[in-house]
Amino acid sequence: MGDVVFENQLFDHWLNKKSQDILSKMDKEQVTTEDMLILTLKAQTNHFHHMDVEFRDEFKKIDLRFDHFEKSTALRFDHIESKFDKKFERLYSVLRWGFGLMFTSMFGLYIKMFLG
Repeated sequence: MGDVVFENQLFDHWLNKKSQDILSKMDKEQVTTEDMLILTLKAQTNHFHHMDVEFRDEFKKIDLRFDHFEKSTALRFDHIESKFDKKFERLYSVLRWGFGLMFTSMFGLYIKMFLG
């Protein structure tokens, strides 16, 4: 009956023992208000434990979804980045050739005007 709740083993041990004692005397004796409060507390701690387990499972599922999303986004980004790199290399090549042609033309004009 029960897992450790709130990381307090002493409290959990006491609550388990007390609730078992109360449940064992339920058919034989009248249950007091204090006993009912202890049983209510035990029910709530069990509920908290089960909710904790469920929430942790849900958080794991959400983490897996985010991991999948990150991986697919990274793949798309890598694809876009490679396209950008190719375009940039093409633009750099055109500019380099354009600058080379412009420099050659200017040098040719310089030679023709001043030397020739």
